Amino acid sequence: MESRFEPVFVVLRYDAFQVGAPPQESVTIKEVVRSQDIAEAEVARLNSLNAEKDVRYWWKYARLFPEGESAGNRSD
Repeated sequence: MESRFEPVFVVLRYDAFQVGAPPQESVTIKEVVRSQDIAEAEVARLNSLNAEKDVRYWWKYARLFPEGESAGNRSD
């Protein structure tokens, strides 16, 4: 089975100031990029820019499937 997804990198933001809030209210997807280098650079820039604020940024690898498909629903 051929892999039919595009690797992407998700930049996430955690708002630590939202004490006691559920994760879905404390974590935000800031953007999705196609390069790990760009994701790493953006995370470093944002963490530096917001060092005095109670927010943290990080990136995670993800898979982008073609329109209408997912890991559990593929047309191949």
